[in-house]
Amino acid sequence: MNNGSLDQHIFHRGGSGTKQQNIDDAIRRWATRYEIIMGIATALHYVHHEYEPMVLHRDIKASNIMLDSRFQACLGDFGLACTVAIDRNSVTGVGGTWGYIAPEYPVCRKATRQTDIYALGVLILEVVTGLRALADHEVVDDDDMHITDRVWRLHREGRLLECVDAMLISGFSPDNEEQLDNVGDAERLLLLGLACSNPNPSDRPTMREVVQVIAKLAPPPQVSPLKPRFVWPPQEEGHSVTCNDDSLGTS
Repeated sequence: MNNGSLDQHIFHRGGSGTKQQNIDDAIRRWATRYEIIMGIATALHYVHHEYEPMVLHRDIKASNIMLDSRFQACLGDFGLACTVAIDRNSVTGVGGTWGYIAPEYPVCRKATRQTDIYALGVLILEVVTGLRALADHEVVDDDDMHITDRVWRLHREGRLLECVDAMLISGFSPDNEEQLDNVGDAERLLLLGLACSNPNPSDRPTMREVVQVIAKLAPPPQVSPLKPRFVWPPQEEGHSVTCNDDSLGTS
């Protein structure tokens, strides 16, 4: 994979030389980032719904997204991945990286499609904002330590597009129709990232819905201005779902 991993480009910037300049120019293009997110979502949909047996990746993060010479994204590093028996929807055991781990995962100790979708949501927000999932506590307030808190706060304040990576801003202008589309696409992905990283697993979209939103076959999800509180155990149709209920992972 000629261009290494995604984190090298959205977090570790700078350098010199013609090759580095070409890389910087590519990652500054909104179309490049949009296609990266589409590639990741397509890959995750494949292992969740098309490959048999189903695979849960369990460690989706920027450093595990590999980029080829054309900046096409591939989902890599399946070291923590697990296959799931056809009659089940989850696997026992916690794995992953802090910042991408869904709130219910340490409680239930079961990986599901929804735990992967949560990590995907965090990753989408990283790609659009250029910020890490977990911020340096010396740089931001404690209330904004996690990227979902920062993005949700600006969404609540009606300033969602201020989340967009500064290096992309030059391409976001109402002066022409193409750049205006970029603004709409950025909002679409930010809302999708928040929906996928909803603290409550039952409120996250399915991978089919995620791919449809990115492909613009469905409208962006409606996201509450206030970040929902994590509720456990979840309430479904008047009864609680316990940690031993494998239906938790059912989409």
